Amino acid sequence: MSQAFFHNNYQNPVYFKALEIFKLSRAMAVHFTEDKHVLEMGISSSSKDRFAGDLVTESLQLAPGVASVATAKSIGSRLERIRNIRRSSKSLKSLCRSLEFSGVKESEFLNLLRKEIQIFDRMVSDWIQQIRKA
Repeated sequence: MSQAFFHNNYQNPVYFKALEIFKLSRAMAVHFTEDKHVLEMGISSSSKDRFAGDLVTESLQLAPGVASVATAKSIGSRLERIRNIRRSSKSLKSLCRSLEFSGVKESEFLNLLRKEIQIFDRMVSDWIQQIRKA
């Protein structure tokens, strides 16, 4: 694998998209839960609050997951870490549905997040092709 991959990982568009998804998820969760802290969301009796907390927690795993691909020693390890990123992405989509069913009325926010996750998924697919070629 080229040294450029290691040095430029934090300039990787996939990494930046992961950060955007986290920021968007966090802003949405704060809005949906009326400014609760993530820890409060997790222990809330409201399913909407818990799903919002899970959304933040799951989205928080994307950027470090992308960064960890650069530290993997083998192609197999890199691909396994990418599979974990994809699992997190799939979980985020599921949490969007769960939030919708739990009574979140601002579905346009959820649709925006879904759109960003779809873009992220396409970027990851392209990234995988680059990794396999390297």
